[in-house]
Amino acid sequence: MSGGYDPAGWLRVTLSLVNHMAITQSQIATGLCDVGLQSGDIILIHSAMRTLGRVDGGAATVVDALLEVIGEQGTLVAPTFTFIHEPEDDPIIDPATDKSEMGAITEAVRLHPDALRSTAYRHSFAAIGRRAVLITDVDPKYSVFDVRSSFGVMLALNTKVLLLGVNYSNSTSHHFAEWLCEVPYRHTIDMNVKVKQPDGTIVQQPMIDYQPFGYGGTQHTDFNRLGQIQEDRETVSIGAIGNSIVRLFSLRDLVDIAQEEAEKDYNIFRNPEGEPDSILTTGLGTTIDSPPILDGAGRPGHCQWCVVNEADVKLPE
Repeated sequence: MSGGYDPAGWLRVTLSLVNHMAITQSQIATGLCDVGLQSGDIILIHSAMRTLGRVDGGAATVVDALLEVIGEQGTLVAPTFTFIHEPEDDPIIDPATDKSEMGAITEAVRLHPDALRSTAYRHSFAAIGRRAVLITDVDPKYSVFDVRSSFGVMLALNTKVLLLGVNYSNSTSHHFAEWLCEVPYRHTIDMNVKVKQPDGTIVQQPMIDYQPFGYGGTQHTDFNRLGQIQEDRETVSIGAIGNSIVRLFSLRDLVDIAQEEAEKDYNIFRNPEGEPDSILTTGLGTTIDSPPILDGAGRPGHCQWCVVNEADVKLPE
């Protein structure tokens, strides 16, 4: 996968911004093709719906455009992570009804009539398409980042990662790379939680969660450091759809580069002590902080959005 973008394509997919028109499924599909998505691809999407601008039909239209491009032989995967159960003393995980907390597009994937969903304490995936069973029908006793679980299957299937309106700081795929590189500042935690089965029965299920020890000092996650290396090596294709900056790269390329860099310095996933977060130097669009967002556990946070024009971002009232 080569870097760069098509100026003609950039103009075409951003015309709706100039004319203040709603973006159509056809325009989204064209933008996805321009950035390199192909029929038969397995694609994992990390996204921010609000960065696109007005979309005719909302998040479901984005899902339909993705499925249109990858076709019947392709597979669409979305993180449908949930954090609402973390404060509970005796949580019951319900894969059928627990809402995704990863944005409107991921929830639209979860609600699609053909979607399947994995069972996990926090890090479940929903998938639609040819390889959906392989990716979601995994043993919930393993961490999702384990090579025997969803991420391992996606790696084996040569999955591509799509960042739609977000940068690498929002890429859970980079946490998978941390797992494979065995970074010393994260560890696994054994858990035993309850899971609601399709027939309504409740069963106990051992699971493994993957968490930081606590960074200490001023260091914290900074996946843009590694992302910049990916872009410098021209393994990322970059373009725009509506008001969103879009990045597409191979999960295999990410893992290979991460392992090479982590052998030199495992802190490649974090900001250097005492230094600010990395700023991507690719000359497309601009990076902004999202408004404060509360997760299901009530914890505040924010995302980094990548957009063509900050003024065209529609913020919640």
